[in-house]
Amino acid sequence: MVKRAPLKLAKILLAVALLGAALALPLTARAQGDGDNLPTYVVRPGDTLSDIAFAFGVDVRALMAANHITNPNSLRAGQTLVIPGLEGVTGRLIVQKTAFGDSLFSVGRALHIPAHKLARLNHLVSPFQFYAGKPIVVPESAKPAAGERLLLGDESLLDAALRSHQSVWALVFANGLHARWDAIPGDVLIAPAGNGAKGALSAFPSGFAATLKPREWVQGRTGEVVLSAKGAEKVVGEFDGEKMPFFRWKAKPNGWVALKGIHALAEPGIYPLSLTVTLADGRSFGFAQAVRVVAGDYYYEKLNVPPSLLNPELNRKEERFLEQKTAAAMPQRYWEGKFAPPEKPPFSDCHPSYFGARRNYNSGAFFWYHTGLDFCGRVGTPIYAPAGGKVVFVGKTEIHGNVTIIDHGWGVYTLYCHQSAALVKEGQTVHKGDLIGKVGRTGRVTGPHLHWEVRVDGMPVDPQEWLDRVFP
Repeated sequence: MVKRAPLKLAKILLAVALLGAALALPLTARAQGDGDNLPTYVVRPGDTLSDIAFAFGVDVRALMAANHITNPNSLRAGQTLVIPGLEGVTGRLIVQKTAFGDSLFSVGRALHIPAHKLARLNHLVSPFQFYAGKPIVVPESAKPAAGERLLLGDESLLDAALRSHQSVWALVFANGLHARWDAIPGDVLIAPAGNGAKGALSAFPSGFAATLKPREWVQGRTGEVVLSAKGAEKVVGEFDGEKMPFFRWKAKPNGWVALKGIHALAEPGIYPLSLTVTLADGRSFGFAQAVRVVAGDYYYEKLNVPPSLLNPELNRKEERFLEQKTAAAMPQRYWEGKFAPPEKPPFSDCHPSYFGARRNYNSGAFFWYHTGLDFCGRVGTPIYAPAGGKVVFVGKTEIHGNVTIIDHGWGVYTLYCHQSAALVKEGQTVHKGDLIGKVGRTGRVTGPHLHWEVRVDGMPVDPQEWLDRVFP
């Protein structure tokens, strides 16, 4: 017969068990609430709660609640925050900027994180959201794989392995492929035993590098892509569905440059940019990444002019004419360094109107914007060529008056409007500082001045930036 424990002892044992259970439950709940099973982030100098919330794609209030923060100004450098909304993710996270040339797949491959997990970690629903300059979240423990980035042609993975002195299975494992058949032509693989860059996240093959200037493009300004591509025979690009020509840049080995004018009324947002490089051996490489366009913060002004000059059809006709005259993108580059002002002091520093100003004519709506930079001057004030180029048009128009257009190469043109006289002829080559015309008051004007335009890839852009910096 089995003896039963005394009733008193049984009650004691039951009480101890219940107490242990009661203590264990709150301890587990507190540990989860304090973030033991949630990812964390260490606050850096200059961080704000809103910056951190934006980077991790969480609501500021949820971030404050998860960390028991009541005063958002109490945040301090070195403080560890738990990040809600990322169930299943653990460990310390960091935030870094996406460089031009990185892609969701190249970053995931380099860090050994499947692309779908990296997308989930960053709340991405499309690779298009992976734009240049975007803050992305990655585990601090994830270290980029080193090695050569190998461009795969029409060859098999085995042939690529032999070409790069690799084991075919080393390529499979290093790139997260399912098997030898999983690689496709045009893919860029990490060759772990190669001599490529250490810790590169870029989608570009070894021997390629690209820079986006500036990192965010601005309404009415000039965007620039500088590419170094060893062995490239041809480079073509596209921005927001429009062709973006690339030109060989002899000043840089294997260099190519594309300049793109951004419309002054372009809607701020992210736009697709793509490029395709064809190599001498027939292999080709394609890359696409979104570019963010931000507002230019232009001012507003009101003007009164003869109503006949506001005829919409007249304006469209003249704009089509100017677009036609500035559409060609010649491979020869005539200019070097910064552009010079087209007038001498004191007029070179006097501007009655600036580029991009939203304009209201005769108390109408602000449908217009100023396409150039105006310079003060009296009738007859000399006008000088700001850079080398070739004159492609000299003539009279109804709105812009007497116009001279100079082609500087690579799709860059300058226009000189409202002149009293043009002192050059079509086909003439001019050099920086040459006298080309005189200020006037012809066309749609309220007084004598020089309307000076810079057009890049057919689009009017802010001339001031061409006076302030060197392109490329």
